[in-house]
Amino acid sequence: MPELPEVETIRRGLAEKVLHKTIERVEVRCSRIILHPQPPELERALAHQTIKEISRRGKFLLFETNNYKLLVHLGMTGQLTFWDQTQRNDQNFFVHPLTGLQKARQHAVDKHTHVSFYFTDGNALHYRDIRQFGKWRLYRPDEFERAKEFWQLGLEPFTPSYNWKKFLQGFDGRKLRIKSLLLNQSFVAGVGNIYADEALFEAGIHPERLVKSLKQEEKRKLFRAIPKVLRRGLKYGGTSFQNYLNANGEAGTNQERLKVYGREGEKCRRCKSMIIRIVVSQRGSHLCPKCQSRR
Repeated sequence: MPELPEVETIRRGLAEKVLHKTIERVEVRCSRIILHPQPPELERALAHQTIKEISRRGKFLLFETNNYKLLVHLGMTGQLTFWDQTQRNDQNFFVHPLTGLQKARQHAVDKHTHVSFYFTDGNALHYRDIRQFGKWRLYRPDEFERAKEFWQLGLEPFTPSYNWKKFLQGFDGRKLRIKSLLLNQSFVAGVGNIYADEALFEAGIHPERLVKSLKQEEKRKLFRAIPKVLRRGLKYGGTSFQNYLNANGEAGTNQERLKVYGREGEKCRRCKSMIIRIVVSQRGSHLCPKCQSRR
């Protein structure tokens, strides 16, 4: 699932490509993607609207037009890519035969392309989602207070809301494991499985540790580690394994710099012990058993 660095990379790319463009028409090909309103209503509402702003909150993208706010969550496999009428489609775009990564460059509409914005200048924005877990919601500005999934998000890294006092408050009364807390979007917004594992490694904390067992200094290390691993992911354009692509249809390179996630059976870059994979709260978790003790 795209996490904060991936979604922010997409946002920045889209801002360069589609900001201030006017939508001529919208085509929805999969109704389950659209949670609110009904797909025909969304198509009618966004026709002739101009994209005024694109922002991000946690893993959500927020498109603002003349009269609407469009909240987009990419789910597990969602991709938003710009289609340039002056460029050729890449016929070998969809699967790289050796690495399994999606290849770069733009693609034609296929059976997994579920929503398209066609702009008045002849270009387009395509939403492709193999597993169809992405969700779109359209609101008028005075209705946006109903977007509970947006307003219930927790601390936003890289903003003043991410401060030590509020971070500590997020631990109050928690009886779950620290990995589970990190995946809770009401704690810190935008952290998912990849960056939770990376942050816990940086802080030297075992993912199965109970929240109440953490010492103050360990919490401080985690507080610093979260933005550190997110910034690293953002610097290298996000982490790509199979589905994540930026707005230009390009894979990120942060997967080459991960310390533990996806490295089961490889040597720890710090102590040379073997990276292992365990399951915590039904989620695969990667760690170094030496650097991240259970104590």
